[in-house]
Amino acid sequence: MAEQQTLYDSIGEDNILQLVDDFYEGIEKDQVLRKLYPEDLEPAKNRLKLFFIQALGGRQTYTDERGHPMLRRRHFQWEIGEKEATLWLSHMNDALKKANFSEPLKDAFWEYVYKAALHMINK
Repeated sequence: MAEQQTLYDSIGEDNILQLVDDFYEGIEKDQVLRKLYPEDLEPAKNRLKLFFIQALGGRQTYTDERGHPMLRRRHFQWEIGEKEATLWLSHMNDALKKANFSEPLKDAFWEYVYKAALHMINK
């Protein structure tokens, strides 16, 4: 029986890395979300890259370096409402529009990040 390909395998690491870079271009310019991030975006950008690699079925470097993702708990220090989640998703959607992988893969990725963004709402 053949092993099922993960989203990581299907999308490819280079595409995941580019997607996160494109996403952060939007975050840098967003007046609402930018203030939730530290001045230097590189560490946050690198954490998101490692998180997506792991969450989509790639290597477990995120957990090896930072422990269990515990997304909601890690983000609880910031007030995240519908507005913030919607803006975050808007930037992710913009990055997905630029992405160099198939529409069905974009849809599968979107389904994952959409649920995750809603889960982060804490106010």
